[in-house]
Amino acid sequence: MTNEQYLIVSYFVCAALSLAAGILVYLYLRRPFAAVAAAASGKHLPTILKRLFPCGLLFPALLGFLSVSYRGCNESYESIIAHREHLITINQQQISAILFYVVVAVLFWNLIGILILRSAQHVKKEH
Repeated sequence: MTNEQYLIVSYFVCAALSLAAGILVYLYLRRPFAAVAAAASGKHLPTILKRLFPCGLLFPALLGFLSVSYRGCNESYESIIAHREHLITINQQQISAILFYVVVAVLFWNLIGILILRSAQHVKKEH
């Protein structure tokens, strides 16, 4: 396999990996998050939160994938594909960025869940 073929294949594999990471995290967390979202006050807020949750995990995973660039300052395409080690390093950076962005998204949704539960606790105390 040439370096150009490796670049193309690895790019699409990393894109598929980012989608898979977002989907798997969503599938793992959807039921617990639905239970937390159900505690949210308001008529439509639980539904809105449940609908935003998958986007809130898939979008960051794709952003992590797209945040890494193969191009540096004034690099030509030929210089990018000249070294397999460079391509492997970029793939590792992409995978790392995907996982980091997914972790940040999960932490963000945890914060939302904490705020929902805290709000629900205050509502119970008032009644």
